[in-house]
Amino acid sequence: MGDYFRVEVSELDRLVKQLNDSQQDMREALRAMHETGPKTTGSKNLDHACDDFNDSWQDAITRISQGVEALEGKLKETCKSYSETDEAIRDMFSGASA
Repeated sequence: MGDYFRVEVSELDRLVKQLNDSQQDMREALRAMHETGPKTTGSKNLDHACDDFNDSWQDAITRISQGVEALEGKLKETCKSYSETDEAIRDMFSGASA
């Protein structure tokens, strides 16, 4: 067993933000790919390639996004629990020393 266990809530919060940002980046990339076509590139072949890519990745990115959302929720719960535990321990010790 480990002799020492430490959780940095601020780092977990940072991870939640990074996960949120990655979701947004994936959605924006897919949206940009959907908007790319002959009207911007002048090439029907490129338009079809973009459509094929968009179709093949739409479901995958949606699933990844849903998984990341679920993970974000659990991380937020974890951060809240650790913070509440830290606060309860602080309160207990400050009450004992008073």
